[in-house]
Amino acid sequence: MGQLIARRDGAVLTLELSNPRKANALDFAILAALDEQIAHIEEDERIRAVVLRGTEGGAFSSGADIREWSALEPEVFARKWVGEGNETFRRFERLRCPSVALIEGLCFGGGLELALCCDLRLATDAARLRFPEVAIGAIPGWEGGDRLQRIAGRARALEAVLLSREIDAPTALHWGVVNAVCAPQDAGARLADWTARLCEVSPRAAASAKALILDDTKDARIAYPRAALDVRNSADAQRGIDAFFAKTTAVF
Repeated sequence: MGQLIARRDGAVLTLELSNPRKANALDFAILAALDEQIAHIEEDERIRAVVLRGTEGGAFSSGADIREWSALEPEVFARKWVGEGNETFRRFERLRCPSVALIEGLCFGGGLELALCCDLRLATDAARLRFPEVAIGAIPGWEGGDRLQRIAGRARALEAVLLSREIDAPTALHWGVVNAVCAPQDAGARLADWTARLCEVSPRAAASAKALILDDTKDARIAYPRAALDVRNSADAQRGIDAFFAKTTAVF
């Protein structure tokens, strides 16, 4: 049974996928723990950034635990594994605070689908990304193909899914699937730099900007003025404006 190990360092919450015997495969226990952490993050506004990672220096996740989902009746598999799993993934994607996936090794199937729910992705040059599902008579059921299409385009998403192509770190960077690639020994420092910067920005503005980017159904003529007004009326906005004119750095 897998675990989701939570560690708090100031305003940064790190969630580590842990299922050592299965290269951090995702199972019901991990999905349930992720759902609990999402609720905790939404309640605790002191959390300003979330890091999702696998084993330090090793696998992010080998994907969904095949032994677990293959034992389910098809209807149960569709409803609980795919349907409820997608609800959890969507909630994670829409967290009010920014999220970063650190990918240091293999990131396959459902693991890649989960990484694509993060706002930013940092990879080491040992990262390997792949959707292997069609090769075993399955599909990326946690909306990974759709998310990859929005990031990299339809042709590349179809190439990744239909050919089960393994994507190395340089290719992932070229496609825009990851935001940066670094050497393994530099991952900790680069991640710390990113999370420090995320914790310095206005949490109110960051949450609003993120929500606007993720909402594909919005009427931009209404949504942007409404969101801008909401942020402008906040204490964060006044703090930022005051700091700008005082030629200092705003502290949120």
